[in-house]
Amino acid sequence: MPKNKGRNAFYFFMIDWKKREEARGCTFPNDLKDVQASQKCNEEWQSLTKQQKGLYEARAKKNKIQSERNTNSKKTTFGEPIKFLEEEEKAKREFRLDMHEYLESTIIRAVNHNVLPQLKFCFIHVNWFFTKIVDNITEYFPAEYAIGVFSLENGIEDIHHTIVNAPIPLGYKRQALETSRSNHNIPIENQNGESNFAVMYEKFTNFLKHRKIVDRYPPLYTIKGLTGAVQSLITKLCDAAGQDKEQFLIYEIESLFKHLADEAYKKRADRDIQHTAAYAEYTFTRLDSKYLYKRGNECLIHEFMEGGSEYCSKLVLYRWAWGMCEEFCEPLQIDMKPGVHFPDDTDCTYKLITQSMANLDIKLEIPQISDQCSVVSATGVREQHRIKVSERTYEEKMVLRSKCQPVTVVDHSKLNEPIIDGSGHKKFDERPMRAPNTISYVAATMDDYAPKNDETNFPPIGGRGVLHRKIKEVSRKASLGRGQGYA
Repeated sequence: MPKNKGRNAFYFFMIDWKKREEARGCTFPNDLKDVQASQKCNEEWQSLTKQQKGLYEARAKKNKIQSERNTNSKKTTFGEPIKFLEEEEKAKREFRLDMHEYLESTIIRAVNHNVLPQLKFCFIHVNWFFTKIVDNITEYFPAEYAIGVFSLENGIEDIHHTIVNAPIPLGYKRQALETSRSNHNIPIENQNGESNFAVMYEKFTNFLKHRKIVDRYPPLYTIKGLTGAVQSLITKLCDAAGQDKEQFLIYEIESLFKHLADEAYKKRADRDIQHTAAYAEYTFTRLDSKYLYKRGNECLIHEFMEGGSEYCSKLVLYRWAWGMCEEFCEPLQIDMKPGVHFPDDTDCTYKLITQSMANLDIKLEIPQISDQCSVVSATGVREQHRIKVSERTYEEKMVLRSKCQPVTVVDHSKLNEPIIDGSGHKKFDERPMRAPNTISYVAATMDDYAPKNDETNFPPIGGRGVLHRKIKEVSRKASLGRGQGYA
């Protein structure tokens, strides 16, 4: 079995160079073969300094050690080394421990200095067009993203929003169209969007550089379900600009909620601190139903769009902020302001219309229509009579009931006795009832008109519904030649 030598430094340079050129719109049908044959790529490699090449040589050395370690190791059914997966799980656990330690220490420090309401956090949300699997990792092609700076005192203070206009790769346009129609409704390859991922990275970092903490970018908070999409976006931006993606930390906003709740819920009797982790996940699920149709903070594309505005990345950040303020502003004694800590309904045109409709005093005025001109319903009751009866009071109904005449019951068993009314006169002469176990004349004569089920009038049988009668008629036809009855 040949020894696995791993990858050299130039291989890793080609990967990074290919990603940067793809972000600028270049395509490579033959993958790394086209990259290796590119004169531009080779010239850039030769122009690198020794220090710059050292970064790629370190990656090649690390890959060689890892490949030698995984040569004889046990693998899963997908061909992944079990030891490598165990190391990944260990790294994830350590990352979560570091995240909780950072949040706990940051919030406790802010509480001790009495600056928790002014403490700033960066929220991020991403929408995408399509996904693809590369090296067992899901990559998301971004459609739009938004970063917002949030504090409990001022809500969303600033937002950086970007619509992506990068060309969709061959074979993914159908998936991009379906995702757009069923989700955010952002047009693919929108002319008003940004197409250069290197430029996006520059704007992204310019928005965050004023908020650095000791020469390090602040953590970016998003919900658990979007962690992969945000990491994919950061990777794409950093690869296009040739920067290290490890400089950005992606934290879970549910964990931020939990540590804020551990402090704020000490002053709330209706919350149990022991269940804050589960309540945090429920809160961000509930926000999608509570503030889903609160409009007024969308981006320019979704502002004038009939569908998809509830998925706008910019509006999602406001929903997260409103949920945070709803839970923590009151126990921290922060005055809540409309449009800052909760949605301002006056900012939304549809809210004005809704409130105006709610305040309308509608009085139903029905013109006096005669019974001859009124419309009769399917039950035979005229509309004017139905409205008149429905407006009767209880006293009027009781008066009408007292004026009703009792129903006269006719006993048809007394055939020879006339029916006498209250004045002593013969009221009417009823026809006698039909004797039991007899049928009417119509029922008795129905057989004269109904077809009989004899051999002449037999129901259709057979695959094509041919009458038995027709079959008989065919068999009764006279034989050709000498006539019927020839012996």
